[in-house]
Amino acid sequence: MSLRTSHATDKDTEAAIPARNLVLVVFDGVEAIDVAGPSSVFSKAEALRPGSYRLQIASPSGRTVLTNAGLRLADTTGFERLPMPIDTLIVCGGDEPAVRSAIAEHQVGAWLARQARGARRVASVCSGAFALAAAGLLDGREATTHWRVCDQLQALRPQARVLRERIYVRDGPVWTSAGVTTGIELALALVEDDLGHAVAMEIARTLALPLLRGAREPQLSPALKAQSAASRRLREVVAWIGTHLQEDLSVEALADRSGMSARHFARAFAAEVGCTPARFVVRARVAAAAQLLVQTQWTQERIASRSGFRSVDALQRAFACQHALTPQAYRHGAWRGAKPVAGEGRG
Repeated sequence: MSLRTSHATDKDTEAAIPARNLVLVVFDGVEAIDVAGPSSVFSKAEALRPGSYRLQIASPSGRTVLTNAGLRLADTTGFERLPMPIDTLIVCGGDEPAVRSAIAEHQVGAWLARQARGARRVASVCSGAFALAAAGLLDGREATTHWRVCDQLQALRPQARVLRERIYVRDGPVWTSAGVTTGIELALALVEDDLGHAVAMEIARTLALPLLRGAREPQLSPALKAQSAASRRLREVVAWIGTHLQEDLSVEALADRSGMSARHFARAFAAEVGCTPARFVVRARVAAAAQLLVQTQWTQERIASRSGFRSVDALQRAFACQHALTPQAYRHGAWRGAKPVAGEGRG
């Protein structure tokens, strides 16, 4: 029986491609979210495009693995029983003693070095980058990891170039992500690379992500930084700004929303958040515009409107002030935060 008839759809064609063997590497003490987040992304990709992925949760022993949250991952697949060939290897992170044990006692780094030769790509979530470093897979490449241990990874592997302010980094066939929840964004980027932007965005919507951050976004969001020292009332205003960029965000309007006088609000905001309300609003709008520049092909007029700028000129001035380049230059230079793969264009 043929897998494709004369009326087959593009979806049918993609389903006819042999499923990619995708392996998540875990160990005792692994970070639970590092496993659950990417697993959820790939399972939803498989539901949308059946036959795309065959996911395996693998461990050195092939036994039950205890996560750092006390959750048990039962019946993991032992390394020696994994189906071949492996298309994508993803090493999850964990607490430092757990990662050290996985590398030193269970030889995860040595195993990775062998398996990476036949895999199409290798990736890590959070401190899983240390296993890639132990395997020599980061030598001569750009990479990232959790912001708390970026300096440690750089000192351990000076042959790599560790980038602190990145959600994820793609350098050829090696992908690395920052801390914990960024594993979801790494997995979405891998899905987009395989199945296209529309599938990745549908999964992001299903997961109710507030937005899909680009690779070059800072690990610690400006909004989270702003909320860290703010009172409850101002934390709520900061969150509201981020989801209402097209509305009136003048000092008077924000003060009215917070139940303060304009003068008192401006002083409290500057003292607690660390900048004026006007500057914070511009930064939030520029950040939203940057996302749209990288993730869509929208015109600058549409992006300016969606981000809350009154005109393209206002968008361009704000971009020049914050990024020292034009929106167009940002769109072409920041794509995916990656080095181009040989033979691959920037699009």
